Amino acid sequence: METNMTIQEQPLRDEGRKAPFIKEEDVYKEIGVERVPFSTVLSFEPLICILEEKARSEDAAESALAGMVMEKLKETPALRRPITDNSVLNQHKAVVDLLMMMVIPGALRRTHLAKVSAPFDMNSIYCTPSLGELMKARKVKYVINNSNDILYCAMVVNACSLILNHFYGQNINVDPPITLSIQPEGHSLERHYKTQLDIQYVDIKKRRPLKPLSKEQINGLLSNIYDIDLWLQHIPPENFEFQGFVIGTLIDITEEEALSRLKYSLLERDAVVNPEKVKKLEHLVRTNFGLPELRLGVTAIDYPVENSLAHKYKIRFDFLSKRHECLLSPENRNSIYEKACRYKEVLLIEDLEEASQKTPVEKDLLEEGIRSIIVAPLFNKDEQVIGLLEIGSPHPYELHSFIELKFKEITGLFSMAVERSREEIDNQVEAILREQYTAVHPSVEWKFIETSYNLLEKREQGPGNATADPIVFHDVYPLYGQADIVGSSVQRNDAIQADLTENLNRVSRILKSGAELGRFPLLKQYLMHAKRDIQGLQKEFNSNDESRIVEWLHSEIHPLFHQLRNTYPSLAGPVSSYFENLDPELGIVYRKRKAYEDSVALINNTIAGYLEEQEKAAQKALPHYFEKYKTDGVEYDLYVGQSLLQRGQFSMAHLRNLRLGQLIDMCEVARIVHNMQSRLPVPLTTAQLIFVYSNPLSIRFRMDEKQFDVDGAYNVRYEILKKRIDKA
Repeated sequence: METNMTIQEQPLRDEGRKAPFIKEEDVYKEIGVERVPFSTVLSFEPLICILEEKARSEDAAESALAGMVMEKLKETPALRRPITDNSVLNQHKAVVDLLMMMVIPGALRRTHLAKVSAPFDMNSIYCTPSLGELMKARKVKYVINNSNDILYCAMVVNACSLILNHFYGQNINVDPPITLSIQPEGHSLERHYKTQLDIQYVDIKKRRPLKPLSKEQINGLLSNIYDIDLWLQHIPPENFEFQGFVIGTLIDITEEEALSRLKYSLLERDAVVNPEKVKKLEHLVRTNFGLPELRLGVTAIDYPVENSLAHKYKIRFDFLSKRHECLLSPENRNSIYEKACRYKEVLLIEDLEEASQKTPVEKDLLEEGIRSIIVAPLFNKDEQVIGLLEIGSPHPYELHSFIELKFKEITGLFSMAVERSREEIDNQVEAILREQYTAVHPSVEWKFIETSYNLLEKREQGPGNATADPIVFHDVYPLYGQADIVGSSVQRNDAIQADLTENLNRVSRILKSGAELGRFPLLKQYLMHAKRDIQGLQKEFNSNDESRIVEWLHSEIHPLFHQLRNTYPSLAGPVSSYFENLDPELGIVYRKRKAYEDSVALINNTIAGYLEEQEKAAQKALPHYFEKYKTDGVEYDLYVGQSLLQRGQFSMAHLRNLRLGQLIDMCEVARIVHNMQSRLPVPLTTAQLIFVYSNPLSIRFRMDEKQFDVDGAYNVRYEILKKRIDKA
């Protein structure tokens, strides 16, 4: 039965011994790891058995070497017996060293971190020189990156699995992932190692008869590898003894471990937002590259359009964050940052001092102590540039093409972290926009977004007192235009009057027919009511008449008609015909007014569509605030000025251009309305109005009304004049 078992590694811990130790056992004692409860005895007999076979080998060199060692062993019989007193090793040190040379070749001793010890004994009987020097260093920090329970569990299960393999016919491979971090004095970077055990020189002796184990019991053990009591219950330690020795080797996994920790750290929510965590990322990148003076920079940025400043995303940790408000400003064109974004490639400068054309960016990088640099653009899922990642060194040529290859491997990790952080902040800002401002015109969206970012920061600093900053644009020029339907109020009232009159006439005819069928005085009363309303509509009409008559029809006449239709068969046809001529939604006659409103809607939609098309072209020339309203016609407010621009310059030429465009547009509106008369259910014409106001003013977003309005008592004069002109 072959089984592979892995004792899963727990999350990395920062705890551990920070002081030096001489013996390995000291570390395990200090962190509270118990010794394996099995009897272990140091013995060279498993190795000697192998040497005896090699002495008989047909390979001359192998046979000669093994034979020489065997001759030496004849002189030291104490080494062929189990060794319980370490003084035996000191007495026969030369032969012991010869035996160690057979398992750890001399060519590897200066480079390999290896040691030999009794099975499951934490103290070594032999160390390679490189490991010995490390162990004797008085100022070395050792950190065991596994919990106490995992270490003890790994050692016990490893011992038990060897017994199952040896005596119960199993083939279990236990891989305890024990890792160790070591930081020598004078080194800012630690090295990471994993342990690897060679157990081929271990023999297991029975001290008592074997305890029978069924297949079900063995499977139960394999299913409960963390239940140490269960393992020791089925495999009693007192029944076995381990004889021989094991070879433990430390394998350098610094790059892999640093990369793994980097991935784990970048999964944290604020990995590229929190300054302390960015420092931690820098340390991990230094460890991964093995460069203790390496610097790491990361920043959020948009290219080619910078929608929001990097500091608004709180991701601004580039080398020039204190010198440049924007890395991609026009004066920095052709810098290493701008080129990396433009070409969407990783760029390397091995020595900035030798760069032929230095922009302000390269000059400032040199002043910051950066001599060699690698810059990479970061992308989102849509392959848009959302940030920059950079590493720099104070030494020229310390960063080169091989470093660049390794650097490319981590850019994707940072891209995901930056994109995730940006999305989280964008979602919070979007929630503020929906909560505070509702719909926002694209031309001023940048201002609302900045205000939302500021509110977000205030909420983090003091949630109870966080209020949004007022949104005010100063010194803007207003442009007002209107295409009003001529006589709209009169025509609407005439249409309503005609529909109500027709409705009442139809009611009167049915009431008259019903009154002739029998004694029903209520019908005569309603008939008089209807005739009185018809006469009133012919003389004069006001808005109250419509609501009063419609309410009377719905609450009294229509219920009565339903009753008449069920009571008098002769009225069923006229009543059904009456209801068929009513609008299904409004429940009244709605023909003249519908024709009028359809004409108004067609004119409004046509004018609005034309103005929207012209507005798109005007926005390309210069962004400005534009808002239109549909009533009986179309009117709009337009504001233009420097304060409305996130970038770019406003001039009076822009204002004159917009005013001329406004005049041309209104002329075109008049022509469009004239040409569409044949398509209108009711012929309507429009009158065009342009209000020219030469003085700049301020506009403020009113939180209660969710719209812009002029700001200040003096500026109210503009609104008053506009309304007076509109009524004139």
